[in-house]
Amino acid sequence: KSVQSKSPAEFFAEHKSIAGFDNPGKALYTTLREFVENALDAAEEIGALPAIDILIEHVPALEISNLYKITEPEKGEDKDKDREKESEAEKKKRARTKAFYRVTVRDNGCGMPHDEIPQMLGRVLSGTKYNLKQARGRFGLGAKMALIWSKMTTSQPLTVYTSRGQDSMVTHCSLDLHMHSNEPNILKHEKLRNDGVASKFPAGWRGTEISVTIEGNWSHGVGQSYKWKIINYIRRLGIITPYAEIILRYVDPAAPKSNLAVKFCRRTAIMPPLPQAVHHHPSSVDLVVVAELQRAATEKGHNLKTFLKNSFSSIDGGVADDVIKGLGDKFSADMPVASLDKPYLNHLVQVLTSREWPDPSGEALSPAGAYNLYLGITKELHPDLIATHSEPPHVWQGHAFIVEAAVSLGGKTVQSGLNVFRFANRIPLLFETGSDVITKTANEIKWTLYKINKNEDKIGVFVSIVSTKIPFKGTNKEFISDEIPPIKEAVKNALQRCCVQLRSKIVRRKNAQEHKERKKMLQKYVPDAARAIASVLKKTAAEVEEHDEPASKRLRLEDFVVVDGMDVDKFLADVALGRVSDAQLQAKLATHIDQYDASEALEYTLRSGRLQAPEESFHIQPFRPEVKQTMTMHLTGCHLTLATALYTGP
Repeated sequence: KSVQSKSPAEFFAEHKSIAGFDNPGKALYTTLREFVENALDAAEEIGALPAIDILIEHVPALEISNLYKITEPEKGEDKDKDREKESEAEKKKRARTKAFYRVTVRDNGCGMPHDEIPQMLGRVLSGTKYNLKQARGRFGLGAKMALIWSKMTTSQPLTVYTSRGQDSMVTHCSLDLHMHSNEPNILKHEKLRNDGVASKFPAGWRGTEISVTIEGNWSHGVGQSYKWKIINYIRRLGIITPYAEIILRYVDPAAPKSNLAVKFCRRTAIMPPLPQAVHHHPSSVDLVVVAELQRAATEKGHNLKTFLKNSFSSIDGGVADDVIKGLGDKFSADMPVASLDKPYLNHLVQVLTSREWPDPSGEALSPAGAYNLYLGITKELHPDLIATHSEPPHVWQGHAFIVEAAVSLGGKTVQSGLNVFRFANRIPLLFETGSDVITKTANEIKWTLYKINKNEDKIGVFVSIVSTKIPFKGTNKEFISDEIPPIKEAVKNALQRCCVQLRSKIVRRKNAQEHKERKKMLQKYVPDAARAIASVLKKTAAEVEEHDEPASKRLRLEDFVVVDGMDVDKFLADVALGRVSDAQLQAKLATHIDQYDASEALEYTLRSGRLQAPEESFHIQPFRPEVKQTMTMHLTGCHLTLATALYTGP
């Protein structure tokens, strides 16, 4: 038997479920997801607030089949008769056949270099996300897998228009993929003037538009419909990226009533900082990684000490000398790194991984931020209460990770019970929810301790995990394993911190509601109390007048609530003369209730210590992002920081 090999393109075409192309519906979802996440990366890379336009067009099956139909001379009359003879059952059967869609995504990102487009889009396992930092990509497939699926189902090429800015040309590229050689098959690769005339884009346009025609299932076709999965994905993307504007459109020329247009508006102009590429942490390496690092260092002519300093984090000159000393007498600082053979490398790996190291920093990570998470949840769900918490960086197998969490109560389109929203490297995870560490941890929380009813309350649980290595479990990488104690503990702690905040808010809201109801009850009886008081006053005034004796001598002072400086005799005289009406007494009672309410609220504020420190920050978005702080005022209910926008011209 002869030995055979497969290219990466052939492997993923045969095992397409690994990349999320299990069926036509899932393929449509994954294609859109890959395009959108690439669009977000492209905009964030240059600091532009993402503006993404998604168009899904239903392509009639006849249009696809006509591309490959072997034409023969037709007899028009016979063809029309055959169509008339088609039964209703045959029509329904034809309606259940394959469905095809053209997916187009346009962004305002950095664009792609003209010469690199064929390799970036037409070669599997090639890309720009293979350095050590947080990235949305999971396999380095991206648009390449969509192209493979297109080749398998419609044999249509992938089309891209891209430009890098004002002075750049617009590149138009149409390409296919050679499966066996895993090389791009370029059908068209041209430059167009970026003047608003030579191409369909406005003059000076910057960004990328990518389009592919595939078999899928939006709302009809073979298998499960994925319409609501796609809408739900975009909505959750709006939660974790509230700084993005995303427009989703679906168009079916044959069924205009099914057309759809949804706009997910931008809520903030604050974007997370970009993650920085870092060196490998010494505790996270293995023999393969060290051998690859050795190869790169050999090309630069490095010695062992320079290799350790430049290839690993947490190792400076002094630490490198200490590591080399621990390796033994056969190692020296100035020995060429190229001289390390496999046994030497294996010994080096054992020393590096067994040593205690400082935890890696979070420079390679870019969490959404508690503020953005708060804004995204508020924008999409409008909850009654919400609490957020960000954990400090933790470590798992030498890789830093950060857990951010939020818990909300109430809100629109939120069902009773736990509603779990999961994110990994700021990507929404929609499938295999029950197997995920986030879902399992949320179910283990003792919600009653925080005055939350797990079954009846509308609870939103939001957890975002970012890391240089997300520990997905399963080939689809749709859920995170619950078998990693550091991650499970971090998720649990973040959720509990949110619950503690919510419990305080629930108690305060309950106290405020009771206070409000008590005040309402008092106000309800103001008219009756005023009439009763007026009756007593009139009776007292009559008795005083009858005995012709001053009220101050006849009556005990404690029988009345007397205001300082009040002349009781004059007051009762006014009552006798009808100068004190029921309406006046009602107004006085209402004023007294309001004063008492304000006094009690102030006393509670002082007692709870709110004047000393703010409980949470609330940000009002400025008109312009360039602001400087001028003054902070500490008020009874809040700390208010005034800011002025720097003048940047008209």
